Amino acid sequence: MPVSTTRQDYDKKAKAWCKMRDVIAGCDAIQNAGEKYLPKLSGQDKTEYDAYLKRGVFFNATGRVVDALSGMVFRKEPDVKVPAGLKPIVEDITLNGVPLNQFSEQIVEELLSTTRSGVLVDFPTVTPEEGKVLTVDVAEKNGLRVYARLYKAETIINWRTTQVGGKTILSLVVLKEENEIVDVADKFSVKCVCVYRVLELVNGVYTQTVYENYDDKKPTEGEQIIPKMNGKPLAYIPFVFFGAQGNTPDIDEPVLYDLAVLNLAHYRNTADMEHGLHYTGLPTAVISGVSDKDATFFIGSGKAWVFGDPQAKAEFLEFKGEGLGSLNTAIERKEAQMAALGANMLAPEKKAAETTDTITNKRQGETSMLASIANATSRGITRVLQIMAEWSKVSGEIGFKLNTEYNVNQLSAQEITALIQAVMTGNISKETLFDTLVKGDAIATTRTFEEEQTLIDNQPIPAPAAPANDNGKKSAAA
Repeated sequence: MPVSTTRQDYDKKAKAWCKMRDVIAGCDAIQNAGEKYLPKLSGQDKTEYDAYLKRGVFFNATGRVVDALSGMVFRKEPDVKVPAGLKPIVEDITLNGVPLNQFSEQIVEELLSTTRSGVLVDFPTVTPEEGKVLTVDVAEKNGLRVYARLYKAETIINWRTTQVGGKTILSLVVLKEENEIVDVADKFSVKCVCVYRVLELVNGVYTQTVYENYDDKKPTEGEQIIPKMNGKPLAYIPFVFFGAQGNTPDIDEPVLYDLAVLNLAHYRNTADMEHGLHYTGLPTAVISGVSDKDATFFIGSGKAWVFGDPQAKAEFLEFKGEGLGSLNTAIERKEAQMAALGANMLAPEKKAAETTDTITNKRQGETSMLASIANATSRGITRVLQIMAEWSKVSGEIGFKLNTEYNVNQLSAQEITALIQAVMTGNISKETLFDTLVKGDAIATTRTFEEEQTLIDNQPIPAPAAPANDNGKKSAAA
């Protein structure tokens, strides 16, 4: 089989990933797909269909939900713990200027989109001087260091695991890449070429082989490279998978797929609605009982219609059917369904007030999968940092933790007052009050209790309020 062979699991999900990409990309991507997402109406020719397509309105609920959910995760800075030797890597984890926090945000957005991605930890390919080993010290002197590269779901086309000593290990990963090369005939022109990067364990040793596919020709196998960590080959593939609930090669269903499907159905309904409004929104003039069929009549306040036959009449036809009303109902129903699937910020305002318990339960249900994605991402990035630390000969505590508290309902003034009274009566401690205010977004999350207490102790004591006179106004001395 050729290197471009895709795994069966991959083939089953490829169409769903494509649909998710188009929906999240928005109106232009959906309309450019034409009949893929908006089939022709019966009897429409190309001109009529193009007009029908342009009138359609795609309301990108799915893309907004991805942005909103990602924003909830990164509303608070990730908790990062790395030794000093990894600080330069955290500041630029990809070797092209992307810091760790931004890198993690890209992973979360990928998981919200396709619920799959992967990260390869790699080292720049170099050829050491003959008879010398490329150690960390030598590499650093030459400006070389380990880096991470993110791969989207569509680029991880094949993989395999094997059992070694009762443990499941990754033994093969095939990655599809696109590289830009300068056209030899025109230095200002570039073209994309397909490259396949094969990561595999050969007799227990990690190797890399690159297959180049110029001009769609049969891929040519490049030289097999054995990446070395401090002069020694690796016994594992430094590739980490990311999913909705774990970091295994298994493919999860896109978590927002149902929302995307409903979003497309909403788009088709709005296209039909706009199409109907186009043909029925303006009244149509009708003249009957006029014998002169060649006469021309103009509509306007400066024109008068005079008919010789007293039975002749002129009127306007207006649409009075219920068809558009049914479409409008269908649109509103789908908007409510999209809200139930995770797009609450897009739902129309409810007439009846919901209880606090109802809202809280609904929010918890919606954010549980988001917390799962955040936890899986945290574990995956921690593993990536551990591999990078091993490659860089750095030791120390390593940890990465994304925010999993998504309290969208901030504490009210009444709730804060009640908490302060509880402290004054001795029912809760100041530390508990502080923690509750932090979780409720009432105060900054970047300070500890001790730091906040120091700020309180050092601030000037406010002057007492001036007494009011008989008219309820402050005295002039005040």
